[in-house]
Amino acid sequence: MKRMMVSVGGAVTLILGATASVAGAPAVNEGYDWTMRVNEEERAQSAILAYEVTDTDDQPLAFSCEEGGNRIFASISGNSPDLTAIDLASGDQKLRLTGTTDAEEIPYFSSEEIAGGSPFIRAFAANGWLRMTADGATVDMAATPGGKQAITRFVTFCAG
Repeated sequence: MKRMMVSVGGAVTLILGATASVAGAPAVNEGYDWTMRVNEEERAQSAILAYEVTDTDDQPLAFSCEEGGNRIFASISGNSPDLTAIDLASGDQKLRLTGTTDAEEIPYFSSEEIAGGSPFIRAFAANGWLRMTADGATVDMAATPGGKQAITRFVTFCAG
């Protein structure tokens, strides 16, 4: 799969610029949204769901899966080369993901597998937002209405 890059400065902007809205859901960060891309060039179709600024490398978090595989993986770039876990929350669902960081070029964290039908993934799809903590920094990632549709399409695409 293609590696996605993230701007650490962009993640800091998200942290500083995000303000919470009603019921604990974060506000949408200006310029950011969840976007889904399908790669049809591989033997098995795969998809990426990324929280990003369109047409930039500013991407604090991405999820990937193969169609119907019911396995989702999270990845982030640009954090500490010693990163071994991230924490995700959406509503009352929380998930701690362990993984490994490849530090050859820019540090690139890849998580362990997340079941496509897990309580966290279902909450994320229903809520349209999540909160990620990595290296002690917290980033809120809320979707616009179009981003919520991308999340739903991605979860459906990944389902086994």
